[in-house]
Amino acid sequence: MKTLIALCLLVVSSAAATASAQTAPAAATTAASDCITLSSDQQLVRKGADRSILLRNGTDHYIVHFQNSCSQASFSRKLEFATPSNEGQLCGARASKLRTDTGSCDVARLEPISAEAFASRAKR
Repeated sequence: MKTLIALCLLVVSSAAATASAQTAPAAATTAASDCITLSSDQQLVRKGADRSILLRNGTDHYIVHFQNSCSQASFSRKLEFATPSNEGQLCGARASKLRTDTGSCDVARLEPISAEAFASRAKR
């Protein structure tokens, strides 16, 4: 009887370990897909900066959406992304902030766009 109980516990713990191992990569992939590595070759376009700004990061283009209004991004001399847990990364889901002269704004999400859409929005 003790052998049967020990065998059942072994099977249950093995199944639980397999399940957590299968879900861990998916969670890591989801978290990683919300982040981009920041390039030293960047361009920020502030047009309509109250709710979002445009970012060219190397050859990739994004709309960086803020969690709330970020009016200081329109006139701040300093704009810098900071992600305390992932230095050199820009992440959505409020993991990153846009630092300005007078404060910071939470980044809600990153929206990839084409180079053409970036250029069009930058002209507006």
